[in-house]
Amino acid sequence: MDQAALVAELEEALKKRESTDGIVRRLAEPGAAAVPGLLSSLTEVSRGALWGLRDALHLIGPAAFDAAVAARARADKVPDWWELGHVLRGFDERCLTRYVEALSHPMKEIRQQALGGLEKLGEGAADTLPDIIPFLNDADSYTRYQAEKTVGAIGVEGAPVLRGIRRDGPGRLRRHALTALALVGGADQLDERDRRAVERLVRLKATRDTPVELPDHRWLAVPGATYERLFEVLDLYDRVPCTISMGLSAMLHDTAEITDPEGTRHSVFRVFVTPELDGWRLVYADTPLGEMAWDVDDLLGRLSAACGQAQLFWQDAHSDSMFWAVALDGVTRRRYWRYEDPEWEGDPMDWETPLSADPDHDPEEDHEPGATLESDTNGAATALSLDPTMVGSGTVLRGHGWLATSMPGVGQAPFAGALRI
Repeated sequence: MDQAALVAELEEALKKRESTDGIVRRLAEPGAAAVPGLLSSLTEVSRGALWGLRDALHLIGPAAFDAAVAARARADKVPDWWELGHVLRGFDERCLTRYVEALSHPMKEIRQQALGGLEKLGEGAADTLPDIIPFLNDADSYTRYQAEKTVGAIGVEGAPVLRGIRRDGPGRLRRHALTALALVGGADQLDERDRRAVERLVRLKATRDTPVELPDHRWLAVPGATYERLFEVLDLYDRVPCTISMGLSAMLHDTAEITDPEGTRHSVFRVFVTPELDGWRLVYADTPLGEMAWDVDDLLGRLSAACGQAQLFWQDAHSDSMFWAVALDGVTRRRYWRYEDPEWEGDPMDWETPLSADPDHDPEEDHEPGATLESDTNGAATALSLDPTMVGSGTVLRGHGWLATSMPGVGQAPFAGALRI
């Protein structure tokens, strides 16, 4: 059966929701001879069939890779580069050396696709790290971002290669290897000299940190002037400096399971304390706060007694539950918790809008004592400290952030995922 007939058969199978694996293999059987027709058909078929042609090209391997690179270098229309990009990023280990060669291609977009392909190979691309890590300092921001993703996908399996570069050179790659080790979490396996170097690197990056919008699902806020006391109150250990990007990426994997010398399993949490933002430090402890592992009143009481003031904000998009509270010098001053009984505790604060301001307010109805219109978490945060979603270029940033863990001696090694500096 000719190629056009096979493509038509592919489209028909997709319409009938039938398996297309056999058709894809038959499309790939002619090898290099099938490549020109498959590439030319990419923009002429349905989206589902596009993935089938892509998979056939991946089965063909090196010959398809070479032709796809040549086609991408010629492509000047949006559909061409979009489809070809999906093709270029998915070849297997047979094309490993070709990906490395493509990193030197004069066309920036092809270099980026090569990095994306190595990202998909993950641990299998560990030996190519010497070719990847220079892109961590590329002039193009997207290329730097893609290089960070690629290093992160390779993960700690690449740490021996990177440590070898730190130890033996070449010298031009040592600085890049240090950055990559920090990204993959390999810094925990460095000697003391390189640990200090990683810390200096993070501190240097932190001096150039830019305030960005932060998550608003759950967080604590304490005054920047007294925040140091929170580490003891929350039983946090082994803190290390971090940038905002590091802290946010750490929250993607904030829980690790470890086994102590006696064989007992423990859950360990990672906590991110932001730099000072408009005079406040925000604390992100997603899993402990999400599970309410800390009793709310006890937590705010101890934290405010140490720091003078403590605020907790929490909202659940699924249940529409909202919580905000502020405690002063060990005592909860004001709290709102939707769906609790009572919802409101404490006297209204000066900034709260009374119920009478609501045009639909009926003074004859029974209302919970102390209730106001200020049930919105972000609105309360704006009045009490700062709304994380409003952090941006106008926010005054001081100092650097911290990452800490809930158990001493654990460090960052047990936690999954790469930390973006």
